[in-house]
Amino acid sequence: MNPATVLKVAQKAKRLATSEEERSQLLIGIEQIVLLLMGVILVLMLFFFFLISTIIGGLGGGNEAGFRSGAPTAFAVADIPVEYMPIFLKAQSKYDVSWAVLAAIAKTESAFGQNMGPSDAGAIGFMQFMPDTWNKYKQDGNSDGEFDPYDPWDAVFSAANMLQSNGFAEKPEKALFAYNHAGWYVREVMELASTYSATMIPVGNGTWPLSSKYIQISSAYGMRQHPILKEYRFHDGIDIPAPTGTPVFAVQDGRVDWDRAKGGYGLCVVLNHGSCKTLYAHLSEISVQVGVMVKAGEVIGYVGSTGLSEGPHLHFSVYVNGQPCNPEEWLAVPSGNN
Repeated sequence: MNPATVLKVAQKAKRLATSEEERSQLLIGIEQIVLLLMGVILVLMLFFFFLISTIIGGLGGGNEAGFRSGAPTAFAVADIPVEYMPIFLKAQSKYDVSWAVLAAIAKTESAFGQNMGPSDAGAIGFMQFMPDTWNKYKQDGNSDGEFDPYDPWDAVFSAANMLQSNGFAEKPEKALFAYNHAGWYVREVMELASTYSATMIPVGNGTWPLSSKYIQISSAYGMRQHPILKEYRFHDGIDIPAPTGTPVFAVQDGRVDWDRAKGGYGLCVVLNHGSCKTLYAHLSEISVQVGVMVKAGEVIGYVGSTGLSEGPHLHFSVYVNGQPCNPEEWLAVPSGNN
């Protein structure tokens, strides 16, 4: 091979090597850009999450029993189009109907406006109303002087109005059944709503379950190390220390659903208030029986230390649809109890 040929081969090899290096650098650059974009998207999602949480925290509520949903989950942020969240939140504020349930209906009925019908049955719009039902419950959600089932504001407010009118505050499943007349539909909507919001809390305030002398909380709602089992686990209520024998009051009118020992809770009372259930645990004595109706402020038992307990205190929990929520977001402190 002559020198000229060798030189050409060397130059070609050099160009190939340079191209390979450039390609490697280009791939690295692309990876960095992708990671940067993913980081920006994550930051925006977190910002939106905290923004919605702040909005929810500022919502007012009436004194009637009802349902409100708490902060959206990461799944809700990813699944619900951002422009519709203010509508669901405003409807919740006005009608005391869970924003997560309204969002779940919108997803189930029209995929957030992607399929607004008419359906085979004749339902139309963002929340898929039958014409007669629409005329009965229609609302002008955006105050533009029109009642349009295809407008998200009007449709969501109308759905909230229908649920409220059908007793959502007392029996949400029954109100949802009136919306679609199918048991599977009720289950599907409620399950989807539970993925949109981790909590559903009763509207309004319950009275404090102990005398106003005892308002200190020794163990809050949330994850903690169990004082006896020494395991890191979820604490589904709040602990309020008080001497053994201190009267325990019903926080709202309700029916006694449980009046005996309940595992680690010890002696326990569970009251059914329609919109939620409350649990009073570690009692030394119970003064009510299953099936009895009690009034807010009525003595239902006395503080003790039964079950898995280190000392006398009241463990108090609130449940909505079988799921615990934070009692501190609901209870009035201090109360008028003596």
